[in-house]
Amino acid sequence: MFNSEHEAKIQMRSAIRFLYLQGKKATEIQQDLIKSYGADYMSMGTIYYWLQKFKSGEISIEDGERSGRPRLDGLPERIKELMEIDEHISARDLSGAIGVDKMTIIRALREDLSMVKVNFRWVPHRLTPQIKQKRVEIAHQMLKTIRAQRYLGNIYTSDETWIYLRNPRRSMWTQSGVSPPTCEKRTIGSKKAMISVIWSSSGMKSIVLLPQGEKFTQEFFKKVVLGNLSRYFEMYRPSRTGSGILLHLDNASAHRIPDTFGQMRLTRLEHPPYSPDLAPSDFFLFGYLKAYLEGMIFESFEEMFQAVQDFLYKIPIEMLGRVYSEWITRLEKCIESGGEYIVE
Repeated sequence: MFNSEHEAKIQMRSAIRFLYLQGKKATEIQQDLIKSYGADYMSMGTIYYWLQKFKSGEISIEDGERSGRPRLDGLPERIKELMEIDEHISARDLSGAIGVDKMTIIRALREDLSMVKVNFRWVPHRLTPQIKQKRVEIAHQMLKTIRAQRYLGNIYTSDETWIYLRNPRRSMWTQSGVSPPTCEKRTIGSKKAMISVIWSSSGMKSIVLLPQGEKFTQEFFKKVVLGNLSRYFEMYRPSRTGSGILLHLDNASAHRIPDTFGQMRLTRLEHPPYSPDLAPSDFFLFGYLKAYLEGMIFESFEEMFQAVQDFLYKIPIEMLGRVYSEWITRLEKCIESGGEYIVE
């Protein structure tokens, strides 16, 4: 493509300067260069180096005279300038852009700039201002409804999750210096089954296993899950059935059956969009269950389901009551933060 290495460098630098003047960021410039020339011609560190020069007013794209090892004077300032261009720039790319080894860069970041490397916090969904506003609005409604209840045990919450037959351990205690054991990664073919649970601060109300080969549809939710709840009402609330019960569900399509709720005299409690952090089954129950199942291997789905039921029905009522108190606290935090995720 190029007649010489020097010609390639000059053309690449010219392209970087052109794209820089168009207002493009380093990552966008790299993508454009890859599209035009392939992935082998320009490293991200080199792009950062020339962006820094152009930002300082440099217009030449020729190599300057070199005089041995790069000076370290002003290294923190040069790092800060590059981080103004891209706050996510890595130590490796800083090393390539400035011409200093990576460990020198890391020492400058830690000792001169008092910086530390942190991992990003994973969140379920990128929240837009509109979604944040909706989360706040519905959190207000939920809090008002919950606080109006004289007995929190009448607020039922429901959700579904996958449970595997094989549940390998993910951690263990061992001697220092001993290589950790391996853990097999689950694949799409790993045997699993879906369970649906309805519960409240007073205990479990319904636990249902989705049969193999079936899908969790509105019909299944209506006939099997709510059918099981109806049998619970017949046993423990024969005179009142679902009267006075609030049923909290997320916004899955299978849960959208208002006619059935009306027939069962259930009132649905609205749930904010994209909000597993505000659903008790997500922020507590399913994680607590799967931590218990860790290390267990089941021969059949019937054996697995029996273990799930045995565990869930034995959860202390006092613990479930604390979860509901945490639920209220999370709704309050959601409102106070303007709809941001509640991340522990």
